[in-house]
Amino acid sequence: MSLYALVRALPDRAAARQTAVAVALLAGVLAWERVVRATAHALAAAVPGIGLLARGLLSTALFVGGVALLAAGYAASRPVDVGLRWPSRDDASAVALALVGPVALVGATAALARVVSVPYGALAKAHYGATDALVPILAVAGLGLLVSVPALLLVCQLLVQTPLRVALDAREAVAATTLLAGVAVVSDTGGFALVPDLGRLAAAVVLAVLAVLGSLANARLDDERARALTAGLLAVLAAAVGASALHLLASLVAGAYVLARVCVLAVAAVAYERSDSLLAPALAYTAFALAEVAVLLAGAGGPAPF
Repeated sequence: MSLYALVRALPDRAAARQTAVAVALLAGVLAWERVVRATAHALAAAVPGIGLLARGLLSTALFVGGVALLAAGYAASRPVDVGLRWPSRDDASAVALALVGPVALVGATAALARVVSVPYGALAKAHYGATDALVPILAVAGLGLLVSVPALLLVCQLLVQTPLRVALDAREAVAATTLLAGVAVVSDTGGFALVPDLGRLAAAVVLAVLAVLGSLANARLDDERARALTAGLLAVLAAAVGASALHLLASLVAGAYVLARVCVLAVAAVAYERSDSLLAPALAYTAFALAEVAVLLAGAGGPAPF
């Protein structure tokens, strides 16, 4: 990387501000999830007869609805286009990437797991028995998509990528979205965590602090070499925070499993950036989930590997 590129990598004040906004919105998601959880517990205590399924459906509806209102409130506060449209014909490459990329990532991870003799179900924390009926499996997967895809779109695209797009160019916004959303929602225990826990949120806050430090260095350091050194150090720190939060170094196959999910977020971010349509990242998340179900079905049978 050239000296000029390193200097240019330092965020400016607007980029640092929008990173802080995205992290604050993620904190709002966590706070709302805690409210929903407390409400569900209170409802269960007040109405003992309410079933577990009904309580789960109500909690899910409240959570997704609240996050949608948070995203709508942010969008209404700024002149941003959230992409509520169909992709055009010119966006065919973005749609193709969204459909093929996640499938290829799941396939590559499954192939690596097979080479090192690790069941894919042990990574995904999911398992299907040889006698499990296909229809219920697909029904549960479909219900999961109805929750996970809108939630991921709300969190990753509307609450993270949209604020970052205000201050960054296309490539920078995709990279920052991948890192920040990856730290927030990628889980090493299977699938995506739709709500960042305190540890992930703390890592996101650290990334925001690094962005602020970078903006200060960008504004106050006059020497180009000093700014380049600062940019390099901050990039190393950001990578270390991301790797630690995502447990990328746990083992080869576990790291590949987590990295594949980070790459799915990158594919979704690229597809959204190129198409300006939420349908493109929705296809990426859907393709990923269905590909994972297909791999698990292909390896069905035997005892649960976790």
